[in-house]
Amino acid sequence: MATFTAVACLLGIAAILSFVNDRFLRLQHDIGLLLLAGLTTAGLRVLEFFVPSGLVGMLHQLTQSFNLNDTLLKGVLCFLLFRGSVRVNWPALREQRWLVLWLAFAGTAIGCFVAGGLVYGGLAAFGVAVTLPQCLLFGALIAATDPIAALAILSKVGLPRNLETVIDGESLLNDGVAVVLFTIFAGAAMGGSGGGGLSEAGAIFVREVLGGAAMGVAGWLAIHFLMLRSTSSCTSLLVSLGAVSAMYTAAQHLEISGPIATVVAGLLSGNITAPRLSEEARVPVRTFWSGLDEILNALLFVFVGFHVVLINPLQGVTLGIPGLVAIAAVLLSRSLAVAAIVGGLSAAAVIRADCFGLTKLLTWGGLRGGLSLALAVSLPDSPWKPLILNMTFAVVIFSIVVQGLTIGRMFTREDMARLLR
Repeated sequence: MATFTAVACLLGIAAILSFVNDRFLRLQHDIGLLLLAGLTTAGLRVLEFFVPSGLVGMLHQLTQSFNLNDTLLKGVLCFLLFRGSVRVNWPALREQRWLVLWLAFAGTAIGCFVAGGLVYGGLAAFGVAVTLPQCLLFGALIAATDPIAALAILSKVGLPRNLETVIDGESLLNDGVAVVLFTIFAGAAMGGSGGGGLSEAGAIFVREVLGGAAMGVAGWLAIHFLMLRSTSSCTSLLVSLGAVSAMYTAAQHLEISGPIATVVAGLLSGNITAPRLSEEARVPVRTFWSGLDEILNALLFVFVGFHVVLINPLQGVTLGIPGLVAIAAVLLSRSLAVAAIVGGLSAAAVIRADCFGLTKLLTWGGLRGGLSLALAVSLPDSPWKPLILNMTFAVVIFSIVVQGLTIGRMFTREDMARLLR
């Protein structure tokens, strides 16, 4: 399918689904789009058994026209991360820095190993043939909370500023650990050496994180210098778009973390550069990035929903068992990691928090999204890839639809205000 035709189809379908959601379902916008896209695709697959129409084949072509790994991880992610990080308040992030850093780094690592171990034990109990490295690979790609899902959904449920900062900050920073773990266990699962051991894993981590941070500072300096000297809003828009895309592309070629570079540049731009812009320049730039964020989020959530077409039943495995095992393992591993970190920081008097309530909120608010699915899709074809893809999709759908729809109803504003002080 030609690229322009694929884009036109995706935009048209997204517009129709958005109208249906606004007019009838009235769910949170991104959740409604994902749910409608998934249900539409599933319905077409069922209908295809009775009335062959070729629509499923066309949908399959559409999903293949946009490789999710290239489209998300190497494409629009930079713009979504920049927009999300620009809105994070630096004083609030600095106040919660220890909780954010421990969740983003230690929490992701703990979640990976615990989730992988639980999935390995759970699948073995149901007679599903799988190796520990393959389960740890799944733990790595599912451990990091997704910044797109978190920023698109949780920012609209009325969280207090300090909790919103924690959730946004963690989801924007934790990809570095996930990428390192994913790289290590991908090699091990495919019969390789597993990344060369701890020394090479440490080298990858340092290169990804520190290199990405340095690239982000360099990108921000370019944005700061040029935007403050621009005389038109059009120039400011082009500067921000050009700098973000160039910085992300350069990071990919240098094999450093593009997401971390983008987040660092966004944090500095939002807290240092934006306040120094005139109102005439700041308002159009903010409006443009807000609109771009809404459109790209809508397209990505629809696109993720269409990936139901790629999910097929597993041979010799009871339907639904891998997905249920994966969902339970991810929730349990997340709760254990958060409880250990929140409890430890509270005991050390670093934070003042309702440990049980905060653990419950951060566990249920740890959404997984397109990033995890993109990593799963990016794996080379193998006998065990369908299992990874089925489990990942089950967790992503449960996370966005069930957790995203219910988190705002689990706590009142008064309850959330008392969780972290």
